[in-house]
Amino acid sequence: MSYHGSSSSSGSSSSSSSSSSSSSSSSSTTYKPRTYVSADIKGTRPQSDEPTRIDNGIVEVGAIDLKGTLTADIAQASDKAHREHQQEKDGRNRYSANNPHLNSPYSSLETLVLQALRRYGDMHPGTVDGEVMMMFIEFANLIIEDLRGHPYWDNPEIDYYTHPSEIRQIPDNIMVAGLLYHYSVQQQSNKIEAYGPMYFKMMNRILYQKKYGSGKIELSPWDKSQRPTGVQAYDTRRS
Repeated sequence: MSYHGSSSSSGSSSSSSSSSSSSSSSSSTTYKPRTYVSADIKGTRPQSDEPTRIDNGIVEVGAIDLKGTLTADIAQASDKAHREHQQEKDGRNRYSANNPHLNSPYSSLETLVLQALRRYGDMHPGTVDGEVMMMFIEFANLIIEDLRGHPYWDNPEIDYYTHPSEIRQIPDNIMVAGLLYHYSVQQQSNKIEAYGPMYFKMMNRILYQKKYGSGKIELSPWDKSQRPTGVQAYDTRRS
């Protein structure tokens, strides 16, 4: 018992002495912020997929300083830099193709029908017969009618489908979403609750982006006593 007691006392004394020495050494040490000298840095910076800017003669990553004050002019400069940076890329394609191995950028109706049936999930697409394919031609022509009446669609003279192998210049995602919607209506399925809003949202978003882009929207209230000529003061007296 005495042996264990002596070892514990010696251990406690040694630990206390070590802790006191470490505390004294830490209190005497002063830390300075690390600094970098450009001349001492070897190698090159990793490539970044972002626009760059010149800041005090040094090329910095990013269109703007993320810590700086954001103003309207700086926001426009950032948007312009990012847009030009994307336009310089070789792989940029305004119309992405769902089936580039078959046709680009638009797919045949038969390919779109098989995609819609795979997503719907009630049957194997390979078991579709000619009668079902003819029904989907009718659905595709209903989509064309939806596009003819859409305010963002600029080709009302687009012709109907007459054969599953035909191609129309309509984005594939709109066609697939429309086929799913019209097929769910024909089946009287509860899936229409999902496919209906998805179809119209897909059509509105894609057509708007192709026509007007994705820039910021600015609105000016119209004064009823004047013709709209741009940005003007809002008349609070109007009813």
